[in-house]
Amino acid sequence: MKTQMLRVVLVCLLGFGNLVVQAQQSIDNPIAYFDFFNQEHSALAQKNMEYLQYAVHSDDLVVIAEKRLALLAQVQQSQAKMSQLPEFSGDSGLKATMVEVLQTYEDLFEVGFTEVEALKLSAQDGFNQMEKYLAAQTAAEQKMAGASAKLLAAQMQFAQANKIQLQMEPGSVTEAQQLNALNEYQRNIFLRSFRVGKLNAQFLLAMEKEGTENIEQIRQQLLKASNEEIPQLKKVAAFNGDTAYRDAVVAQIEVLQVMAKDDYPALVRVKMKGEQLTQEDVDAYNSAISKVNTLLNPATEKINVALQNLLRNNVPKPALKGVKQI
Repeated sequence: MKTQMLRVVLVCLLGFGNLVVQAQQSIDNPIAYFDFFNQEHSALAQKNMEYLQYAVHSDDLVVIAEKRLALLAQVQQSQAKMSQLPEFSGDSGLKATMVEVLQTYEDLFEVGFTEVEALKLSAQDGFNQMEKYLAAQTAAEQKMAGASAKLLAAQMQFAQANKIQLQMEPGSVTEAQQLNALNEYQRNIFLRSFRVGKLNAQFLLAMEKEGTENIEQIRQQLLKASNEEIPQLKKVAAFNGDTAYRDAVVAQIEVLQVMAKDDYPALVRVKMKGEQLTQEDVDAYNSAISKVNTLLNPATEKINVALQNLLRNNVPKPALKGVKQI
């Protein structure tokens, strides 16, 4: 058989590839058969990108679930097509792999990502809940990546078996690959920030409650967490040259580190003494509360702005008329 040269574009579903062949031929030849699978996976890639875009840009679980169900419907539509596809003599396991991959996708978007969305509801309750949510999200994405890698390998095997030479576009990074890298980067920083921020919130909440149980222990935990996370965060590299989000989180934790060490002890003393306060106690208390209001709120706002810019510069927003081809 004569070797056939095809120019292809790499299409990625959660970081791995699918080959879109620019060919218009019937299903009775290898190129058309190859193109059929590419078109099916390309449609899934578009739906998946739309789902990921909303998952990143939106906190509306209803909208995110709607996008997940749209992707699930696309998977099931592809499954129906696979069941009706005639056998092809030079298949080399491509159809069987596609069926297996689609089953993985169906399981993930029917169960896996449903569980992730459920965990998101309680993620703000504590560090362990947030850690569990992010771990589940990452695990689901890794399963998607593994399935996509398996399909790409089957496509390459089919091309080799049928003497189709594929010319890849060198050095290209797809939107899905960029989004996966961004997710990993942002989650790492966010989880460290969340750990410290949650302890600070617990300390301030304890100040408002009756009794003094554990308040000094929480302050010490906050100081310890700050001391641990700051050097780790400073080791995090830039993302596409952007360090603003990392630096804003470091700056906020440094504020909390100083307050936990130098200012919060005054709050603890006031809490422990009750009504037996000196003017010095009152002045130190008022100074600490003032810092909470004047330093922490601006620091948090800088984090929000930096994160918005990071996402805006690295994640395409959902389009009203659909998602562009990856």
